Amino acid sequence: MENLKSAVMQWGQEGFCCSQIMILAGLAFTGKENEDLTAAMNGLCKGAFSPYCTCGALTGACCLLGFYAGKGAPWEGKDPRLAMMIGELQDWFKDKWAAGEERVSCGDILKNIAGTEPMKCFPVVFETLERALGVLKARGFDIQEGRST
Repeated sequence: MENLKSAVMQWGQEGFCCSQIMILAGLAFTGKENEDLTAAMNGLCKGAFSPYCTCGALTGACCLLGFYAGKGAPWEGKDPRLAMMIGELQDWFKDKWAAGEERVSCGDILKNIAGTEPMKCFPVVFETLERALGVLKARGFDIQEGRST
């Protein structure tokens, strides 16, 4: 994928939400399509459609980490890096978007960002996606290869 920022904007303009954009990026990098997975990610949009629940950019990015490091079949082992990567991402997210607070709800984050949706969410989605990809690369994952089985 040549221009991640343009792809994120395009997916947003096509009506995909924060959590869906995270998994769309993983699918695009690995050259895969999975409409069922993309549709399932819709359940995490906008803090699971509640301003009081965890921001979909964060939960979607955690799913993206699982897309690369998660257990996908009974015969596979668990990758011990997954929990560590998710913890690292959560800590960064709290510092970046929740001013170090424990609350990372959609409503709390968006009330501090000027603008209207969906563009209001763009910096949160894009920067969280970049961070998740960076976490994966730092742990030796090839984002174009995908999950190794």
